[in-house]
Amino acid sequence: MRRILMAVGGALIAAACSSQKPAAKLDDSGLAKLNESQMEPVDEARIEEGRAQDALSRAKANEADARARQEVAKSERAVSEAQLKRAQAERDLLKKQYADKDRMAQVEQEMASAQDALRATDLKLQYLQQMIGVAESERKLAEAHVATEQALTERAKYNAMKAGEAPQAASINPGEVDKRVAEAQGQEANFRKEAAERRANAVDTYNRWQQADAKARTLARPSTLAVPPPTGEPTSH
Repeated sequence: MRRILMAVGGALIAAACSSQKPAAKLDDSGLAKLNESQMEPVDEARIEEGRAQDALSRAKANEADARARQEVAKSERAVSEAQLKRAQAERDLLKKQYADKDRMAQVEQEMASAQDALRATDLKLQYLQQMIGVAESERKLAEAHVATEQALTERAKYNAMKAGEAPQAASINPGEVDKRVAEAQGQEANFRKEAAERRANAVDTYNRWQQADAKARTLARPSTLAVPPPTGEPTSH
């Protein structure tokens, strides 16, 4: 009985899978029968698909850069933390030695500067973490755009073969072709919205970091790696 039930279950699963057949793929051999004018929309669609692939490569590189900037900022924070600890240790030592007021004022200023630098670095790390999220969303957006362009290329090929009366077009359901395009465009729109929202959220953190960084720069200290603002424009320092 158990074997019979397993066999019946397997048959039901197979039937369910067979009812979800993937959309038929265009037979590109029909394109060979088209003339240059008929192929023009297909060629243009393929060019756009290639551009989308290039944009995806750039998005992946930008994501890697965002992660690299965060690693550099982590090192900067370690330096800022060490400077603060040194200033605190020197202040404590001077207190024990009953140092004069001028020297105490100087070390207090150095400690305050180190605290400001640490706060600025923490905000920088927070901003860079947000920008990694932005880069991830933009990479997903680029991937979705590639899918959209691929769907548009398939539709261009179908329309070209249909207009050229290529028999291969008869095996394709145009409704399925249009559905694939609509779904891809919808997914792309969702990722575009997500990326825009994440970038907007990073603006506030970026501004707070810049204010804290400007305050920390009241005393001269080595310049750090430039980080672009959430608009992607180059910084002025």
